[in-house]
Amino acid sequence: MTTKLSIARPEDVLAAVPVLLGFQPEKSIVMLTFGGVHQVHGRIDLPPPDEVEVCLDSLLLPAIRHQVRGVLLVLYDSGPRFGAKLARRLAERLAESEIDLIGCLRVQGGRWFDPLGFHDVPADGVPFDVDVHPILAQAVYDGHLVRRSRTELATSIAAVPAAVAETEAALSEAPPMKLYEVGRLVDDAVAGTVLSAGQVASLLLALRDPQARDAAWGGMTRDEANAHVRLWTDVVRRSPDGHVAHPAAVLAFAAWLGGDGALAWCALDRCFASERHHGLGVLVAQMLDGAVAPAAWEEALGQPDVS
Repeated sequence: MTTKLSIARPEDVLAAVPVLLGFQPEKSIVMLTFGGVHQVHGRIDLPPPDEVEVCLDSLLLPAIRHQVRGVLLVLYDSGPRFGAKLARRLAERLAESEIDLIGCLRVQGGRWFDPLGFHDVPADGVPFDVDVHPILAQAVYDGHLVRRSRTELATSIAAVPAAVAETEAALSEAPPMKLYEVGRLVDDAVAGTVLSAGQVASLLLALRDPQARDAAWGGMTRDEANAHVRLWTDVVRRSPDGHVAHPAAVLAFAAWLGGDGALAWCALDRCFASERHHGLGVLVAQMLDGAVAPAAWEEALGQPDVS
């Protein structure tokens, strides 16, 4: 995230949220945190009334773990009654954890409301339009892609039928790859080489070997994470369903390492749809659930006793 965000008004918060998440949220609770050991931002779907406490645990525990001092909350499409109930319960949970609630907004129908009275607003809310906000304009100028919804983000890594058909045709003739060939192919692709259908097929077959899979992601650094995201997005979109779990898990890892948690979760959706208990996928999911900072990966790489 290279765009500098200056947040002073509720409209600034609402413009910053899609920039920080990578997409415009719908039917969600979004949490922005300040002053912790690591910067932690989270989003969960609006919970059913009987699952509120469990869902709030998943949202708030990372903030507690990282010792954040303040939290801003935004409730999207919750409705006035349920939104007020959620806001009050979130305020209670934060107070119990000695975390300051800086503000809470409820968003619906292009208007924002204040369910806890931080601002004096009309009963019918305040209209806003983030599309014309300077924060979003600057983010786009800086090359930060903001999707219109999480569905659009998920679509960006969905299968491309024609490309999948080419890979399927190449799988029957794909030559086996040695371990060093996997590393070399990945290095070339990260540097910009576009893989042929035959190369994608060979890579997919090689990824079934845990050692080859580790060679594909084990030495990844934060500096090259975005290049890996481009590579593995391409491979995932060209992978048949029976082969997509491994590259989708690697994509999820690369997205997490690059700080794009939303894309990482979308990649895990594709991974787990093919293989529910995929080892690397589960590891990435645990890191996302725990709000583990990407910096922890390179700290681990620097320790000689970490395999």
